[in-house]
Amino acid sequence: MALTADIQVEVMFPNVGYMIVVESKVADTLYKGALLNFNADGYPVVAADTANHSFAGICAEQAVVDTDGVDVKIICNTVALLAHSGAAATDVGALFHASADDTLADGAGSNVGASGKCVGFETGYLLIDFSQKAL
Repeated sequence: MALTADIQVEVMFPNVGYMIVVESKVADTLYKGALLNFNADGYPVVAADTANHSFAGICAEQAVVDTDGVDVKIICNTVALLAHSGAAATDVGALFHASADDTLADGAGSNVGASGKCVGFETGYLLIDFSQKAL
Protein backbone atom coordinates (compact mmCIF):
# COMPACT_ATOMS: atom_id res chain seq x y z
CA MET A 1 0.00 0.00 0.00
CA ALA A 2 1.38 3.44 -0.86
CA LEU A 3 0.86 6.69 0.98
CA THR A 4 -1.61 9.20 -0.44
CA ALA A 5 -1.05 11.90 2.20
CA ASP A 6 1.49 13.02 4.77
CA ILE A 7 1.67 10.93 7.95
CA GLN A 8 2.98 11.79 11.38
CA VAL A 9 5.83 9.48 12.36
CA GLU A 10 7.24 9.65 15.88
CA VAL A 11 11.00 9.99 15.41
CA MET A 12 13.82 10.69 17.85
CA PHE A 13 15.34 13.31 15.49
CA PRO A 14 17.03 15.72 16.29
CA ASN A 15 18.22 13.83 19.39
CA VAL A 16 19.11 10.76 17.32
CA GLY A 17 20.06 10.85 13.64
CA TYR A 18 20.71 13.64 11.21
CA MET A 19 19.07 15.44 8.28
CA ILE A 20 20.34 15.52 4.72
CA VAL A 21 18.99 17.41 1.74
CA VAL A 22 19.26 15.58 -1.57
CA GLU A 23 17.95 16.55 -5.00
CA SER A 24 15.52 14.19 -6.70
CA LYS A 25 14.58 14.23 -10.37
CA VAL A 26 12.24 11.22 -10.27
CA ALA A 27 8.70 12.57 -10.79
CA ASP A 28 6.55 11.60 -7.80
CA THR A 29 5.08 12.97 -4.59
CA LEU A 30 7.15 12.04 -1.56
CA TYR A 31 4.96 12.41 1.51
CA LYS A 32 6.10 13.50 4.96
CA GLY A 33 6.76 10.37 7.00
CA ALA A 34 7.35 8.18 3.93
CA LEU A 35 10.15 5.63 3.90
CA LEU A 36 12.58 6.47 1.09
CA ASN A 37 15.27 4.66 -0.88
CA PHE A 38 18.10 5.91 -3.05
CA ASN A 39 17.69 4.57 -6.60
CA ALA A 40 20.55 3.40 -8.82
CA ASP A 41 21.14 7.02 -9.95
CA GLY A 42 21.40 8.26 -6.34
CA TYR A 43 18.04 10.04 -6.25
CA PRO A 44 15.62 9.63 -3.33
CA VAL A 45 12.48 7.70 -4.30
CA VAL A 46 9.58 5.93 -2.59
CA ALA A 47 10.89 2.82 -0.80
CA ALA A 48 10.31 -0.50 -2.56
CA ASP A 49 12.05 -3.86 -2.82
CA THR A 50 13.73 -2.81 -6.07
CA ALA A 51 17.07 -3.91 -7.49
CA ASN A 52 19.96 -1.45 -7.05
CA HIS A 53 18.10 0.57 -4.40
CA SER A 54 19.31 1.23 -0.86
CA PHE A 55 17.44 2.60 2.12
CA ALA A 56 17.75 6.39 2.56
CA GLY A 57 15.59 7.33 5.55
CA ILE A 58 12.31 9.06 6.42
CA CYS A 59 10.96 11.97 4.38
CA ALA A 60 10.95 15.06 6.66
CA GLU A 61 8.45 17.10 4.65
CA GLN A 62 6.33 16.59 1.56
CA ALA A 63 8.14 17.10 -1.75
CA VAL A 64 6.40 17.19 -5.11
CA VAL A 65 9.16 16.16 -7.49
CA ASP A 66 9.26 16.90 -11.20
CA THR A 67 11.97 16.12 -13.72
CA ASP A 68 13.60 19.53 -13.14
CA GLY A 69 14.57 18.39 -9.65
CA VAL A 70 13.48 19.26 -6.14
CA ASP A 71 15.38 19.18 -2.86
CA VAL A 72 14.15 16.41 -0.54
CA LYS A 73 14.80 16.52 3.22
CA ILE A 74 15.58 13.08 4.64
CA ILE A 75 15.99 12.07 8.29
CA CYS A 76 18.72 9.42 8.46
CA ASN A 77 19.90 6.95 11.14
CA THR A 78 17.13 7.84 13.57
CA VAL A 79 14.90 5.74 15.79
CA ALA A 80 11.22 5.79 14.80
CA LEU A 81 7.94 4.25 15.89
CA LEU A 82 6.22 2.93 12.75
CA ALA A 83 2.87 1.28 12.19
CA HIS A 84 3.16 -2.48 11.64
CA SER A 85 0.28 -4.93 11.78
CA GLY A 86 1.11 -7.96 13.86
CA ALA A 87 3.86 -6.22 15.86
CA ALA A 88 4.99 -8.56 18.62
CA ALA A 89 7.73 -9.10 21.18
CA THR A 90 9.26 -11.70 18.85
CA ASP A 91 10.04 -8.86 16.39
CA VAL A 92 12.52 -7.26 18.81
CA GLY A 93 16.05 -7.89 17.55
CA ALA A 94 14.89 -8.73 14.02
CA LEU A 95 15.97 -6.82 10.92
CA PHE A 96 13.31 -5.16 8.75
CA HIS A 97 13.36 -3.62 5.29
CA ALA A 98 11.15 -0.96 3.75
CA SER A 99 9.04 -2.75 1.16
CA ALA A 100 6.94 0.37 0.41
CA ASP A 101 6.82 3.98 1.59
CA ASP A 102 4.58 2.94 4.50
CA THR A 103 5.41 -0.75 4.97
CA LEU A 104 8.09 -2.72 6.82
CA ALA A 105 8.76 -6.39 6.10
CA ASP A 106 10.80 -8.90 8.11
CA GLY A 107 14.43 -9.42 7.10
CA ALA A 108 16.29 -8.07 4.13
CA GLY A 109 14.37 -7.84 0.88
CA SER A 110 15.36 -9.84 -2.15
CA ASN A 111 16.66 -6.67 -3.82
CA VAL A 112 17.51 -4.32 -0.94
CA GLY A 113 19.28 -4.78 2.35
CA ALA A 114 17.84 -4.26 5.79
CA SER A 115 16.64 -0.76 6.71
CA GLY A 116 16.97 -1.17 10.45
CA LYS A 117 16.57 -3.32 13.54
CA CYS A 118 13.50 -3.57 15.74
CA VAL A 119 14.43 -2.43 19.25
CA GLY A 120 10.94 -2.31 20.77
CA PHE A 121 7.25 -2.67 20.06
CA GLU A 122 3.76 -1.81 21.20
CA THR A 123 0.48 -3.03 19.80
CA GLY A 124 0.39 -2.06 16.12
CA TYR A 125 3.82 -0.41 16.11
CA LEU A 126 7.51 -1.30 15.89
CA LEU A 127 10.33 0.86 17.23
CA ILE A 128 13.00 0.69 14.51
CA ASP A 129 16.60 1.81 14.94
CA PHE A 130 17.59 2.76 11.40
CA SER A 131 21.27 3.04 12.39
CA GLN A 132 21.40 -0.73 12.94
CA LYS A 133 21.30 -2.68 9.68
CA ALA A 134 23.06 -5.88 10.71
CA LEU A 135 22.67 -8.46 13.45
